Amino acid sequence: MADDNERRRRGTPQEREAAAARYREAIERLQRTAYWNLRSTIASVCLSIGILAVLSIAWGDSTGARLVPTLACAVGGVCAAGVYFSRPYPKLLLVLLLAAVTLSLLGLAGLAIVVETGS
Repeated sequence: MADDNERRRRGTPQEREAAAARYREAIERLQRTAYWNLRSTIASVCLSIGILAVLSIAWGDSTGARLVPTLACAVGGVCAAGVYFSRPYPKLLLVLLLAAVTLSLLGLAGLAIVVETGS
């Protein structure tokens, strides 16, 4: 009798396998959503930096030595905008995201160096 109740609680092997598959699928969906949210946040930051860089160029604040790092930030923003349109293509999305982060960081580092040296 106790054996019978225990079998009913655990289910048949097929039911356990189906429950495990549903659990794995739910976890995979959660991970995909979390990764997309992280990538989207990173792209949003790079896009914001790029918009500020374009505005700085348009207003004429970036001249001389500041122009090249500002252009790097602007191109990083363009790559970040491409992240949103490349969601169906995961490899392209990753390349664009890496390019956006790299260009934005290089541009910001270049701006910090230029501002520090007083040019």
